[in-house]
Order: sequence, then C-alpha cells, then structure tokens
Amino acid sequence: MKNRAMLTAATLLFLALQLFAPFPAHAAADWETGEAGISLIERYEGYSEQMYQLNGKWYVGYGTSCAADAYPNGITRAEAETLLREALSRCEQAINAFCARNGVVLSQTQFDALVSFTYTLGDGWLSGSSDLLQLVRGDKMATRLETARAFGIWCHIGGKANASLAQRRLEEAALYLDGDTAAAKSEFAYLIIEKEAGVSYATDFSVYLRGGVYDAFPEMTRSAFSLKGLRTKGGKLIRIGDTVSDNVITCAEWEATAPVTPVTPVTPVAPAAPTYSDVRPEDWFYSYVTDLSAAGVINGRGNGIFAPQDSVTVGETLKLVLLAVGYDEQKQSGSHWADGYAAFARNNGYVDGVLVSNLNAAMPRIEVARLAAKAMGLAPSAAATPFADADDPYLVALYESGILTGSFQNGVRVYLPTDGITRAEVSAVIWRIYRAAEAENSANPTNSPESPEPAKPTILYNNTELEVLEGVPVNRYDPSGFFRYGSVMTYTEPGVTTRLGIDVSRYQEEIDWQAVRASGIDFAILRVGGRYWSSGAIYADARFKEYLAGATRAGLDVGVYFYSQAITPAEAREEADYVLEQIRGAEINAPVVFDWELTGSADARTNGIATDVLCACARAFCDRVQRAGYHPMIYINKYAGYMKYDLREIVDYDLWFAEYDLDAPTFYYDFQMWQYTSKGYVDGVKGKVDMNLWMIR
Repeated sequence: MKNRAMLTAATLLFLALQLFAPFPAHAAADWETGEAGISLIERYEGYSEQMYQLNGKWYVGYGTSCAADAYPNGITRAEAETLLREALSRCEQAINAFCARNGVVLSQTQFDALVSFTYTLGDGWLSGSSDLLQLVRGDKMATRLETARAFGIWCHIGGKANASLAQRRLEEAALYLDGDTAAAKSEFAYLIIEKEAGVSYATDFSVYLRGGVYDAFPEMTRSAFSLKGLRTKGGKLIRIGDTVSDNVITCAEWEATAPVTPVTPVTPVAPAAPTYSDVRPEDWFYSYVTDLSAAGVINGRGNGIFAPQDSVTVGETLKLVLLAVGYDEQKQSGSHWADGYAAFARNNGYVDGVLVSNLNAAMPRIEVARLAAKAMGLAPSAAATPFADADDPYLVALYESGILTGSFQNGVRVYLPTDGITRAEVSAVIWRIYRAAEAENSANPTNSPESPEPAKPTILYNNTELEVLEGVPVNRYDPSGFFRYGSVMTYTEPGVTTRLGIDVSRYQEEIDWQAVRASGIDFAILRVGGRYWSSGAIYADARFKEYLAGATRAGLDVGVYFYSQAITPAEAREEADYVLEQIRGAEINAPVVFDWELTGSADARTNGIATDVLCACARAFCDRVQRAGYHPMIYINKYAGYMKYDLREIVDYDLWFAEYDLDAPTFYYDFQMWQYTSKGYVDGVKGKVDMNLWMIR
C-alpha cells in the first residue's frame, strides 16, 4: 500500500509537469540568443539584401534599421546576421536585467522565445502585470494552453489581431514550453475575430487546443443583438462546443433582438411628435429620422432610443437602399437575414462579392455612394469632384442629384469615404432617395416603382467604363486575408491552400536553388524561351535547362512560361510545341503559362492585334498544353484583362494576374495566381525577383 501511494504521488507529479508550463528557477544568469531564437527571428523577419524604406525609415537584412546611405550595394547574409545580433543585444540586456532583478533563470530556448517576443514588441512588457510577465517571473502557475494564450494575445497591429504575428506568437510559446516550435501547429490553434463598428470587444483573439472544443469565445457585445456564432471565411458557422481543428479568421454573426426593419416605401409624413429620447428637434437629422420612423421605414433600437451614432452594417444598408429605390423585398436564402438583398445587389452589379462577404461589417461611406447611384440608375459623372478627399464618378453623380452633400472641415468639403456611415447619416440618404424616386414617378407615371429597369453593371478602368462580362467568375478573395511581411505575401481563407513562388529568366543569373527552397519558396516558374517581337523567331532562354535541373533537385514544384509574341493561332501552337519539346521527361507539376505581352515598341509585329485573334492564340497554346497532360495558364495584367482579352473566350483556363506592391489585388475577375511584386528578395537569388502567390481552392 505504501509503494502504491508513492507511485500515485509520482504519477501526479509527472502529470502536473506535463500539464503546466515550466516554472522558472530562481537564480540569475546572462544569456545571448541561441540558434533556435535566431532561426525563428530570421524566418519571420525575412531577409532583404537591399535596403528598403518603411514609414520614413530605412531597413536592411533581417528587418534591422540603418542609415539611408549605409548599404548602397546591399548586404550579405553574414552581415545581416551580425546586424541582427547587434539589434538583439538590447533585448538581451533588458531580459537579463529583468531576470537579475527578479532572481529568475531561464533555459536557453525560453530566453530565445522571449528575445523574439521582445524584438517585435519592445521591452515595455517587462513591467506591468500581464499574464506573460507573471508567468515568466514565477508569480503564477499556468497550463500549456494558458501559456500559449499569454504569448498569443500580443499579436495586434493597428488594434487588430494579425494572423502572421499570431502564428509567430504561438511558435514563441512552443519554443518557451518545449524547446522547439512543433506544438504551434500540432497542439495550438488561434481564433481571430474581424472587428466591426458598433461592437464592444474585450479582445478579438484567443487560442485553443486542437482536437478540443470551443468552450468560450472572446467576450463581445452589440446593442440590441445577441451572438449567434462565428462565421469563417469559408462559410462555416462555429458555435460553442464545436471541435477545434485549425487556425481560423472569423466574423461575428448576430441575431437582432430589436432589428432595424425597413418596409415597402411610402411617402414620408410628418409625425405627431418625436418618438426617441436621443433624437431632439435641434438635431440636424431630426426631420429625416422622425419622417421615416413615422412612415414605418426604420425603427429604433428599443427602450425608446434610436442610437443615431451607431454604425450601419452592409446588410442593413443594402436593404434600406434597395427598398428606397423601389425594388421588392428579397427573401432570405441562407443563414443571414440580408443574404437575399446581397445576392440581388451583386447579380445586378451594384456591389461586388468582396463587399457582401461580411454582411455584419460596417458599410464604408464610399460603398454607400456607389450602391445608391447604381441602384438609382445614375450614370457616373465626368464632372470634377467637389470633395477634397474623394474622387469617384458615382459619388459626384449623387452630389449633382442632391442625394449626398458631404460636410466641411477646415473650410473644404469632404466626404470621408473610408469611414462607416451612421444611422443618422443613412436616414438622410434614404429620405432623399425616397424624394427623388417620388419625383421620378410623378414625372413618369407609367414607370413601375416595384421593378425599375436595373442599371447594367460596369467596371471603371482608367476612366473607361466597361460592362461586366457575363459568365466570367468574379474575384472572391477577401482583401483582409492578405498580409505581406517583407517580401513574403500570405493569404488566409478556409478552403484555400496557398503556395509561395518565384518566376525567373536568365536575367537572374546563377541561382542557389537549395537556398531558395530553404527560404520557404514552394514553386518556381521558369522561362523556357520566347518569340522576338520584331523578327518573329523563337529563342531559347540560356539558363532554362540549368534552372530546371537545379529547381528540381531542390525539391521545388516547377512550372514554365513562354514569352509569346504570336500573331496567329498557328504561331501559338508552334510555341506550345516548342515548350513541350523542352520539358519532355521533366517533372513539371506547376502551370505551363502562355505569357503574351505588348512590348510598347512602335514597330512590334503584335501591335494592333485583334481581340478575337489574341484569344484564339491563347486557346491554341493552352489546348495543346492541356492535351499533353499539363496545367495550362494565361498571364495577364489589368490592361490585358480588361482591354485586350475577352475573358469569356478564355474562361476555361486559369489566369496568372500581375499587379504590384498593393495590400490586395484589385482585378474585378477571378484568377488563381497573383504576381504581387517584381522587387522581391529571396535567399539564393541575386537582386530583385518576381514573387507570386498561388491560391488553390
């Protein structure tokens, strides 16, 4: 019995050691960052051989600051690591001083984790009362999950949780706990909630155990609404008790307890008296709110209040504007009360898919203007904008119609296009739309207000208005899902797998493909050759065979492209046959690309090529490639996509879209690969290189 008791005690001690995070010993020591810490920091900071400017400051190497003229010829990896270690010394001194003051000794990897943490955050966290500080100081015991949460909560940029930084925090927590980062992907998963106006948050972030359940969500409250669950970007609704399987980015889905309920438009009439305690006769919006409220068009929030300063959501705005114009009420078709209005507005070209992907988000003021103008059938105005901060032809059209007036700040008229719109402001807009519709119906009594002729959806490109092409899939990517850190672009959306790649030609000269693979690159697209724009002769890329062998040995997925100057389908088939001959027997598991481009030269043989001929060339090339068992793809930029190709004619093939150095791509139509910069830096490649994000649904 005594031995059994001793065994039980030992077992309990073992379980406690497994359950709880390491409890630092109390003694002092001086440490420098070890290899585990350096590796983690370098991986997330990214290596830049050349200097770059960010927010007015210059950086180089692994995100270390430098003078504007410090490295005009670039920096080597060894020099960059030396700079990094010098920069880390300040973090090391702060943590060592903290340990000395508090009598705390850390293991090498615990120290490394805290250095990485401090390098991005600064050393201010070493004072105060945060959970992480108490854990490190030894003031409290913490489970492994509590430790991950103590690290993870420090993942915000600009007040919003950031996916890349959240993953880094989990790796730092895993390094602190175990001496390696494996648990960041095998044990822990983060949850991020995209913030919306009108909601109070305790936090928008938490960490859970994979394979466990969501036992609680971060606390958030919204007046007159209750939380239904969290909707992922892939459309799944997560509820309390659901199983945790992966990192997720979500938005809250609410159920209204006192919803705003627009009804079929009627002529506004004056109410007998104000009905809301927070809408007073001296308020500028008084007549709009009371007229619409008396007509039953809008309701309050309950308890005798209207909440005029609350933000209006995308869903609420869609319903109010569409009904104000004269459309019928739209039936709910899915899980959200406004999804019928969203589908109707999108199908008629009044909004895009990105805007209606989150119907609970605050509606930006510029999108209110575009929605209202398009739904009213107003043509975009070519007149000069009256607003100092916004130049949009639909906004100008609404101003000319008296629907929107803006406001004055410092003596100039402004519209504040990126701000949300309040309930008071939207009341004024809806009231004016009703009046405009009423006047239109009076002037044209044969018009049916229940079914006005919908305006044809258009795209504005370089001051040219283009009709939206029917049958061509539109861009469904969520702009907030993209995040760039140094040269690396990521995209997060459930159901979408991403791969990071480069494309190269002989101009990159000698490439260390093993270093490229080690830097996190997944694939490479190599130029096979091209066709001269003057003579029309085909040429080989001098380094193609060398690049093909090196990239394949390094374990990269390999694709190829041909720089086409074809002017007939026969020439395009000739180009495809040339490519197929060059890759015969090679392991090609990424796309084979038709890269037709305008040269800009006045005497290029491709100048003036007709759209139908270009589309026939692309189809001829891709059909040949597809029949040979490869994955064909067509390279475009905005000009080619909007002005040269008819995308309806090449809809059967994937697109590789080029648009550089933006937070998110802005092309209206769908594509599968984004060439997001021509100025990337990757280990193993000298100088700048094109970088690509391949998004696979």
